Amino acid sequence: TIRRALNLGVNVKMITGDQLAIGKETGRRLGMGTNMYPSSALLGTHKDANLASIPVEELIEKADGFAGVFPEHKYEIVKKLQERKHIVGMTGDGVNDAPALKKADIGIAVADATDAARGASDIVLTEPGLSVIISAVLTSRAIFQRMKNYTIYAVSITIRIVFGF
Repeated sequence: TIRRALNLGVNVKMITGDQLAIGKETGRRLGMGTNMYPSSALLGTHKDANLASIPVEELIEKADGFAGVFPEHKYEIVKKLQERKHIVGMTGDGVNDAPALKKADIGIAVADATDAARGASDIVLTEPGLSVIISAVLTSRAIFQRMKNYTIYAVSITIRIVFGF
């Protein structure tokens, strides 16, 4: 499902409270990349000099994910991506995800989410899994294409009527 999202042009990032090694291995198994950083990289307190020289906004944009994060980190990641003109969708299930779900352009609460996550979200999934999101992306793109086709048709008919007389 992650590969399908990536093939559709959806940039997927994993933001987890787990340790960095677990995050990298999970990312590798899901096929989403292992370019992950610890939460300390978000604060500019990372020991790696190469990492410290990269602006936080650029680091967030280029990363496949972050590990060892707290709720405030999730919120900051969403905020920084929005500042870089990205449309940000975020999934979450707990109270700790609520601020970032509210901040995201599209907050998505998963099927077994807490009431706080559901309340902060724009969309609440009724079935488990990310395939529901992929299906929604495909359906919305088809609807958008139909709207675009109709608009072109309506404009061309209007021009024909105006210049036909």
